[in-house]
Amino acid sequence: MPLSREQQDKSNAWQRKYHKTEKGKKTERKKKWKKRGLDMDTFYYVYPIFLNATHCERCGVKFEDKNNHRNEKCMDHCHSTGMFRNIVCRYCNTNVIPHIGFNSISIINTA
Repeated sequence: MPLSREQQDKSNAWQRKYHKTEKGKKTERKKKWKKRGLDMDTFYYVYPIFLNATHCERCGVKFEDKNNHRNEKCMDHCHSTGMFRNIVCRYCNTNVIPHIGFNSISIINTA
C-alpha cells in the first residue's frame, strides 16, 4: 500500500534529519564508497583517517567545506583492486596523473 502524502513528508523529513547525524553521514559515506569500488574490508580503517584528514596527502592543500569543490576531501583508491591509497582533494583525485611513486598508505589485503 503506498504511503499517503503526509506519511511521505514525515518520512522525507526524518531522512533529512538522519543524514545530518554522525551515524547518517557514516552510513551515506559507506554506501558511496562501496558503490565506487572501495574494498569494504578496509572501511573501518579508512573512515577515521578520512574524518581526521585536514590536508591533501598529494598536494598539501587544506580541505575546505563543500562550497569549494576543488578542496573537498576524496578517498583515493585503486579502481582495479579496490584498495585505499590516500585522502586527497577533488582536484588531485580527478587529475589523470600516474600514482607511481605516490606515498600511499599500505593496507594488508585481508581477503
